[in-house]
Amino acid sequence: MNAPQKEPKPQVDAIKPVDDRKPSLDWQAIILITGCCLIWGYQQIAIQAIADEVPLLMQLTIRSIIASACVWVWMMFKGIRPFQSDRTLMPGMIAGLLFFAEFVLLYSALEHTNTSRAITFLYLAPFIVALVLPIFIPAERLNWMQSSGLLIAFGGLAFAFHDGFSSSAAHFLLGDIAVIGAATAWAFTTIVVRTTALGQIQPERTLFFQLFFSSIALIALCFVYSVPLPETLSIKAMASLFLQSVIIAAASYLFWFWLLRHYLATKVSAFSFLTPMFGLLFGFFLAGDPINGSLIAAFISIALGIYLVNRRQGS
Repeated sequence: MNAPQKEPKPQVDAIKPVDDRKPSLDWQAIILITGCCLIWGYQQIAIQAIADEVPLLMQLTIRSIIASACVWVWMMFKGIRPFQSDRTLMPGMIAGLLFFAEFVLLYSALEHTNTSRAITFLYLAPFIVALVLPIFIPAERLNWMQSSGLLIAFGGLAFAFHDGFSSSAAHFLLGDIAVIGAATAWAFTTIVVRTTALGQIQPERTLFFQLFFSSIALIALCFVYSVPLPETLSIKAMASLFLQSVIIAAASYLFWFWLLRHYLATKVSAFSFLTPMFGLLFGFFLAGDPINGSLIAAFISIALGIYLVNRRQGS
C-alpha cells in the first residue's frame, strides 16, 4: 500500500538574494528624486497653514492613517499581499517606529530650538547613512571625491541657514539634541530598509509597513496626550490633509522607496539637501520671502556637492 503523499507546502514569495541596484543615477532617477524633494519642500508650508485648526500631532496621525489606506488599496489593486512569511515583519515594524520617532522628535525639538538650527542638524542624516551603511554593504561606500561632495552640499545648507546660529548654543541644546535624534532615526530608517529583507521586496510593502506601524504609534500618542480630533474641517484643512496624505506620504514616499530599491542609498540620500532649499523657494513665491546672494550661493554649493556625490568615475 502506497504511503499517502504529503501536500506541497504553499510557496512563499521569494526574496531575491542578488543586489541588482544600479551604481549610478540615470535621468529617470534624478527627475524622480528632484520631484520628491520639491514636494517635501512644500510640506512644511502645508503643515503650518492649518496648524491653528489641526494640531501637528493630529496632522501626522491623520495623514499616516489615510496614506496607509491608500497604499493598501494600491497593493490590493496590484495583487500584492502586505503581510507574508518572508522575514519582513520585524524590520518593517522597526522602520515604522523609526519613522514615528523621527517626526515626533523633530516637532518636539521645534519647541526648544529655531527652525534654521533644526533644518541644519536634521540633514546630518545623509552623513550617518554614508558612515554606517558601508559597514554592512561595501558597495555603498563613497570615495574621497563623493565624500567631499557631501561636505560641500552640507556646507551650502548650513550657509543658507547660518542666521539661526547667532544665538547661544546652550539655549537651544535640548532642541538640538532632539533634532540630531530625529536625523539619526531618519538615517537608520534608510539603513534598515537597505540592509534587511525590506530592501528586496516591493516598495509598496516597505512603505505600507512604515506607515502602518507609525500610525499605530501615533494613535497611541494622541490618546496619551489627549489630542483632540477636529469636529469640522475647513476646505483649506481638507486640501492640506489630502496633499499631505495622498501626494506626500503615499505617492512621493512610494517613489522614494522605489528609488532605494533600484539605486544606491548613499547617492539617493544626497539629493535630500535640496528639500529645505525648495522650501525657501516656495517661501519666496508664495509668501514673498527674500532671496539674496547668499541663498543663491548656497544653491550652487548644494548642486555642486550633489554632482560630486553622483559623478561617475572617469567622467
